[in-house]
Parts: sequence; structure tokens; C-alpha cells
Amino acid sequence: MELQDAIAHRRSIKVFKRDMTIDDNALYQAIQQATDAPNHGMREPWRVIHISKNRLGPMSKQLSEVAFPNLDKKQENHYNTVTNLGGMLALILKRDPRQREDLENNMAFGAFAQNLMLLLHEVGIGTCWKSPAYIFTPEIRSIFNVKDDEQLVGFLYLTDLQDEMPYRKRHVDQVIEKF
Repeated sequence: MELQDAIAHRRSIKVFKRDMTIDDNALYQAIQQATDAPNHGMREPWRVIHISKNRLGPMSKQLSEVAFPNLDKKQENHYNTVTNLGGMLALILKRDPRQREDLENNMAFGAFAQNLMLLLHEVGIGTCWKSPAYIFTPEIRSIFNVKDDEQLVGFLYLTDLQDEMPYRKRHVDQVIEKF
């Protein structure tokens, strides 16, 4: 697959209505390869927690009790959705109290995440990045052992690629301005 083709055709897979599996070895290889992302000062400000298929149910129960207290239907919907996935990654960014370095860490994490999603697409694993509001709560941070100098920036849902998402032309004419 050509790089431009992968960039143009990789889409977030948002169909979670059937049971899916992924190749965990391919996932781990893609994570390792994605770390070749540019990062200032070789700080490598990323960490991921893999929730394998067989751990999605227990994770969902623990998370949804905190995220959706007293909302049984939302808890059930979350469970039914995530247990169909092939797996999930909790995406964790290392923060820096210095303003410039923190910005650099954010950009490096974005490069790492894009590398990861493209590499996974190449090996037949679909992705959808979710950043629900509850990721900022201390209870959810605790579930994923997020340290004080880290930020849980979201979850990467891992799917198969049986459901094709439509290609949408981007609005490139609105990207470039002249100084």
C-alpha cells in the first residue's frame, strides 16, 4: 500500500455491531513501529495500555460504573459496544510543566498516533479514536493508572476492516493561506 493511499483512505471505523477479532501480534508490532515518530529531545511522551478482547468486558463494567453511575442502559450499551471490539488501547500522554516542551510532547504524540493508525490500517486493523468527557475524571484516570504528570487523551477502539467507511474528499483549498 502506498503511503498517500493509506493516508487518503484510512477512516475511523464506527461500526461495532458484531463480534470482531484482531491479531494482537500485528498490533504490538505496529505500536513498536509507530514509536519512530518524530519527537523533540527523544522524550517519547507516549504510553499505551492494551485492553485485550478477553479483558474488554471487565474493563467496561469497571469504567461504566464510574462514567455512567445509575444509568443502567448506558452501562449496558457501553458493554455491548466495547465487547464487540477486537481490543482497545488507552492512550496516555506524558505532560511537561514547561510550555514549549509540553507543546512538543502534544505534537509528538499526534505523530505517534497517526503512525499507529496508518500502520494498523496497513495490516488490516481498523481504528476509531474516542475522547469522551469522562477521561478527565480522577476515578477513570485511576482505573488506568494515569500518573500525575500524564494525561489520558482517549481510547483507540480496535476493529477489523470488514465494514468499509466511505471516502470523503477533504477541503484542501481552505488549508493554505499566503502571508
